[in-house]
Amino acid sequence: MPQRRANELAAPVTTETRAYIASFCESVSALHGHSVLSDHLMLDLLDVGCDPPPIAALGGVEGDTSVVALASQSNEGWVIEVVANNDHDLAPPRTVTSEIVSAVIGALRREGVPKVTWWIRDHDRWAESVAQGIGFTEDRRLLQMRMRLDGTVRQRFRDEGAHTRDFDEIRDIEPWLTLNNAAFSDHDEQGGWTRESLERRLHASWFKAEDFRVHERSRGESDGDTREMAGFCWTKRHEPNSHQPAMGEIYVIAVAPDLAGRGLGRQLAMSGFAHLADQGLQIGMLYVDSDNEAALSMYESLGLTVHHTDRAYVMNLEYTSAD
Repeated sequence: MPQRRANELAAPVTTETRAYIASFCESVSALHGHSVLSDHLMLDLLDVGCDPPPIAALGGVEGDTSVVALASQSNEGWVIEVVANNDHDLAPPRTVTSEIVSAVIGALRREGVPKVTWWIRDHDRWAESVAQGIGFTEDRRLLQMRMRLDGTVRQRFRDEGAHTRDFDEIRDIEPWLTLNNAAFSDHDEQGGWTRESLERRLHASWFKAEDFRVHERSRGESDGDTREMAGFCWTKRHEPNSHQPAMGEIYVIAVAPDLAGRGLGRQLAMSGFAHLADQGLQIGMLYVDSDNEAALSMYESLGLTVHHTDRAYVMNLEYTSAD
């Protein structure tokens, strides 16, 4: 695909650019030995009906694409990620990276987007100086925590964990959306999900209903006893790659707001890791915000330790008619 001039770099993805960017990301994933885009951006990139469509910019030297910046809507703001086909030990050309990210920022600003977040993974630390150089500031730190799921842990978590069942893709969607959006009402990425947001993940290649664990509570009613969703622990399996072994992740976990602080979250985490251990996975993993002291303390008490830190850099945008 031919390179464009600086003021033409950023544009909504089209049929042609979608396929080209997806192929580029696949090749970089193969080079690096792991996925290079988050679930959110990859799903939006592949969804031909995504509205508004993601905005992308491509850059490189001598006509070859070496860096792609991709941005997509997330609640009230947008999220941007950068994919470079450099070796992890070498940073891509700073001028090229700054140019294409700035082009995406300019396109978002012209659309009146209020805020953009750039997620920078621990193995792409070179991007921090680029982000700071064009006006981003660090906003959040996300810790990846891990633990061994040996036989002793597996049995203890089974015994002490909450009772859960498989997610039902017909009757659980609306109750789950209600619980999730109430539990994450102030969260930039996890709050405000729609039925479409959920169903796109339910149709993802990695999704397994048995890995989506649901906990119910009894609600006594005058005409009989009913049950309702009280919490969930959505787990996810990761295949081994050249950088890490097979792992099981607690992808999302939450309890109904009126049950917060009663220990159910801890029990759900144990049941989730017990389930992953039952699938033969020997390493458990999850992400938690560094300033979530209560959750961090709870996970540490279960035996998890910090493996690495990813960072979110934020830029607040002001509308301008020209860039």
